[in-house]
Amino acid sequence: MFKSPRTQWENILTKPLVKQTKFLNKVCSVNRKDNLVIRQAFFENLSFALVKQIFKLVKNVIKADGIDFSFQDLILDRLLWVSEISHLYPEDREVEENIIFGEGYHVYTACYYDLDLIIEFINSHDDINSVCDLGSGTGRALLYMALEVDRELEYVGLELVNERVEFTNSIAKYFDLKNLFFKTCNFLERPNDFLGFDGYYLYDPVGTDDVSLLVSYFEKMISDGAKFYILFISGWDDLMLDALDKLETLEKIDSIKSRKQQDRYVNFYKVI
Repeated sequence: MFKSPRTQWENILTKPLVKQTKFLNKVCSVNRKDNLVIRQAFFENLSFALVKQIFKLVKNVIKADGIDFSFQDLILDRLLWVSEISHLYPEDREVEENIIFGEGYHVYTACYYDLDLIIEFINSHDDINSVCDLGSGTGRALLYMALEVDRELEYVGLELVNERVEFTNSIAKYFDLKNLFFKTCNFLERPNDFLGFDGYYLYDPVGTDDVSLLVSYFEKMISDGAKFYILFISGWDDLMLDALDKLETLEKIDSIKSRKQQDRYVNFYKVI
């Protein structure tokens, strides 16, 4: 009797690691060109709760060297449907270091290894109950937070490109995530749209010409009495990092070198 892919995932989750490894290598194989080939049917019609369990399986198999670790992002992106947004990201090889290239797609986004640092921080700070992603793009960061943070938060992603927002909201709807919402917004022109959150996630949110304007909004929020955290992955542009470091009302709690991407740091700030 044929078992649906969902049933097969649910079944393999109860098996020993060796069988899980064999199954994952069947679902995600490497072809003669060293490209990862995914059997698409096994990634459809999965609930968010099941995806959460599959994430753990993938990480455990990689930790045991059961599959090449470089494939983790590709597999996880497919589970969260992030790889399907590629057509909304024109390729630019001149900024290659800020792009994660996969099998047929490339998106500007932080790697999961760095997002794990963000999640560890949120999990250790119970006063963070809402997070706003300025420049949410593919939605990967907030989707991953919703999956891995150990309590339910409110997540809002602000993104300039409406087509991306429509796509990311469709993912949130597909997974029935009522605490996750994406909004089309030029937050530099509408700063009131990001008032009132406990945490702000930033990953190259603006161009160099707009850094001072965004930081001035944070400065005004602080002067108005707002208390919040900034979770900032810095890299290609030190202007934002320097500007945040110079704000006397912000305390840099920690700065950790990226676990994967060269010249990047995961920085944590708190209003004092």
